[in-house]
Amino acid sequence: MHKKITIRDVSRECGYSTTTVSHVLNNTRNVAWETRKKVLEAVKKLNYRPNLIARSLKGKGSKTIGIIISDIREGFFAEITKTVEIEISKLGYNLILCDSEHNFKKEKFYFDILHQKGVDGIILAPVNIFKPPFRVNSDLKMTQIPFVQIDRKLKNVNADFVGINNFLSSKRAVEYLYKCGYKSIGLITYPPWVYTMQQRIKGYVLAEKESGKYKKQKILVLNYDSAKNKEMINNWIKSTKLDAIVCGNDEICLSVLSVIEKIGLNIPEEIGLLSFDDNKWFKFLQYPVVAIKQPTYAIAKIAVSLLIEHIENRKTVLPREIILPAELVTGVGSNRGVKEYISG
Repeated sequence: MHKKITIRDVSRECGYSTTTVSHVLNNTRNVAWETRKKVLEAVKKLNYRPNLIARSLKGKGSKTIGIIISDIREGFFAEITKTVEIEISKLGYNLILCDSEHNFKKEKFYFDILHQKGVDGIILAPVNIFKPPFRVNSDLKMTQIPFVQIDRKLKNVNADFVGINNFLSSKRAVEYLYKCGYKSIGLITYPPWVYTMQQRIKGYVLAEKESGKYKKQKILVLNYDSAKNKEMINNWIKSTKLDAIVCGNDEICLSVLSVIEKIGLNIPEEIGLLSFDDNKWFKFLQYPVVAIKQPTYAIAKIAVSLLIEHIENRKTVLPREIILPAELVTGVGSNRGVKEYISG
């Protein structure tokens, strides 16, 4: 059994006091470059790993933040995670990434693991609006660890939130397609227990009712990662006789594009397509896919700022809801750009 390396071992190896080693590792005091270099060389040689939980219990914090997202394969969450990592590293924090894969039990498991590891705070994109991955007290607040919600919100839980107005964005999306001359617009979404999808469904339904064209069968609800999704999309398009589709996210849109190509419909002449999230590949298509683009960089940066404020100030702050403008993006290739901003 290997002996566990301690800060004292690092001190003996580099020839400096444990206090100096601690200052280098925690960035708590300016240390001469040559001294810092020798300390870090000793850390690397001995493969020293600080005990984050012990550090946290001493009130120094673990200098670690957890992020729980629902699917790292989605471009939106990949961009969010990368920006969070960049922003917190500037402040001396490390990141632990957890992917719940839209699974509530997995989300709860990761939340418990992050808490056990003594992270200073969590950025969370909740799986289920009705099921928080933690216990809440009578005030419906989670008191054990600071956290900020991004993109999605939990029902009846008081916590900071950063995202867009999904309801208004969806409503505007439908209105835009009608202005373009389309007559029958459908929506493809994931289940409404996901906050973003719930709000996008509500926005779509209101726009359809205001136009006098609402029909329940014009909404198709898919299951995450189902092998039958493309077959369902194919049957739905053929049976509903739509001439435009709003897709709940870019993952759904890519499946729809595959089906439309197989059916042989031309975009935008025979069918229009609008997607939430402006996938980076859309600009390489030879036909226009309208998109609702979310400000991923701003969402991530503000979420980090709010969380760090909770961690470092330790003040009781009323929950804040930061709603950022989305962009309606149109065009093809180099002519692709913002048509309008959607704030709310």
